Amino acid sequence: MTDGFNAAELARIGVSGYVSAEEVVSLRRNVFRDGIVSPRELEALFALGERAPDGDREWPMFFEEAAADFYLREEEPQGYLTDAEFATLKARVTRDGGAANTLELRLLIKLLETAVTTPPAMAAFVADQLKRSILTGRLRKGVTKEDAELVRRFIFAGGGEANVAVTRAEAELLFDINDANAGAPNDPSWTEFFVKAIANHLMSHFSYAPQSRETAMRQHAFMTDQSINVGGFFKRMVMGGLSGLKSDGKSPQAQRNEERARDAAIAEKITPLEADWLADRIGRDGRLMESERALVDYMKKLGAELPPKLKALVDRAA
Repeated sequence: MTDGFNAAELARIGVSGYVSAEEVVSLRRNVFRDGIVSPRELEALFALGERAPDGDREWPMFFEEAAADFYLREEEPQGYLTDAEFATLKARVTRDGGAANTLELRLLIKLLETAVTTPPAMAAFVADQLKRSILTGRLRKGVTKEDAELVRRFIFAGGGEANVAVTRAEAELLFDINDANAGAPNDPSWTEFFVKAIANHLMSHFSYAPQSRETAMRQHAFMTDQSINVGGFFKRMVMGGLSGLKSDGKSPQAQRNEERARDAAIAEKITPLEADWLADRIGRDGRLMESERALVDYMKKLGAELPPKLKALVDRAA
């Protein structure tokens, strides 16, 4: 076959419902050996994904890379996901009203991350699929580290809704996931990301001029830097406003903080409208989760600057 497709080899992979790292090597060598995914190979890849959604970490990585390569190379100019491609992909992963499995969800996010542009409706669709994946059938089991990583990837995907700032729709998604897992054993990475992302929304949504992809990637690195101390991060914000993030010139992280302070200077104060939204979201279920308390602790330190509705919530939680 000119496309290098090996149906017999593919049929032997994932028969137990699990794809091992060794089988991924076999896929690369014997099934997709020419490095180009054809329509027939894409069909076989999705069929394998339905047959064997679980596997070693190499399997989801291979699936999302191979399938994304097909969609972004299929038509000229390359790198763009067209409306027609999105429509066929949406139909494929929902399967007559169903939900995308984890492999397919990773692919959707991979496309948002790597495409030059994606259809406007895609971000909302992926957000819905992401929420369904985390919540459906798993209530009270908590947000896992893997869940938190998928949410992080989605929020800061280069082809997503805003690229840099956390939008209101994305902030609502974070609260919806958080509320649904009240009292569940969430992974600590979820609390850390939740606090950072909501703070990003509060600081960054005002009249921001669109920023370059390079700037977006710098902010993405800031949000994922595991060396960041959340408490220290907020303390610097509280003590000196956003100017408290300024660099001392001693580290790359400090330089990123300085850039962030400069870019977000216009958003130094939280407006009453934003404070009311936050108060409504935090108080919606009548109790404070660990992640929400971290936000409240930050807000308490702002003292007199708090608009009345948010200040009342903070006082009640004291």
